[in-house]
Amino acid sequence: MLSTIELLKNETPKKKINVLDLEGKKIKTIPLPKIFLIPYRPDLVKRAFLFMQTSKFQPKGASKLSGHKYSVESFGAGYGMARVARIKGGGVKRMSAAFVPSAVGGRPTHPPKPEKKIKKKLNKMEKILALLSAISMSGNPEIVSKRGHKIGKLKLPIVLTDEIQSIKKSSELKKILEKIGLKEELERCSKKNIRAGKGKRRGRRYKRRVGPLIIVSKDDGIIKAASNIPGLEAITLDELNILHLAPGAHPIRLIIWSESAISNIDKMLEKLK
Repeated sequence: MLSTIELLKNETPKKKINVLDLEGKKIKTIPLPKIFLIPYRPDLVKRAFLFMQTSKFQPKGASKLSGHKYSVESFGAGYGMARVARIKGGGVKRMSAAFVPSAVGGRPTHPPKPEKKIKKKLNKMEKILALLSAISMSGNPEIVSKRGHKIGKLKLPIVLTDEIQSIKKSSELKKILEKIGLKEELERCSKKNIRAGKGKRRGRRYKRRVGPLIIVSKDDGIIKAASNIPGLEAITLDELNILHLAPGAHPIRLIIWSESAISNIDKMLEKLK
């Protein structure tokens, strides 16, 4: 795959993409970035997602002294009682079973261990390739639709003028997205369902669909405006990673680019040296 990308560096894409204004009308065309010619690698995307997600986990486990807080001994056979370890000395707990997993206050049977290696590994180059491949996939309507996004007959990638970066009102941003043809997608994300299972009593009672991702080169208010619309998220190009592009390791999320952001993504190819 690296050899393919090396060839892409010297290639000039013939395809053009439309740049839309905030009314959803085409104002000009720009060349398609070379990244969108990179081959589709869902296996790499999934591995990179697991690597990044497990990097956030904290080690957890029972204390090494758990269940070992008493001085105990077994009395052996001939006393008419089980030969388990029992607490020595006086007090209310005298002769009570201890240490063993079957005893009250005994050690855990097979507890989680803090030294367990829970973080997945990934080569640095594979991580970069996964990100580039995910960006490339975002230009394929068939793959984006498979994730559940309602894009209708929209052409991908969707590119808006840099005026989108300075939108500060959520209501204004919602109207813009509806004008470019994403009304059905916003309605899909606005639905709220009750989560099945125990998660609903652990602070995760409701769940929603993950909606479009807006990528801009500079934040002039768009990130806060997008945060108030269910399912919608906005980030700058510098913050982009595989967790944004493939939530749940399912490629690939619907992306809306600002013109300056999509014009700069080919600089990522320079990292592959």
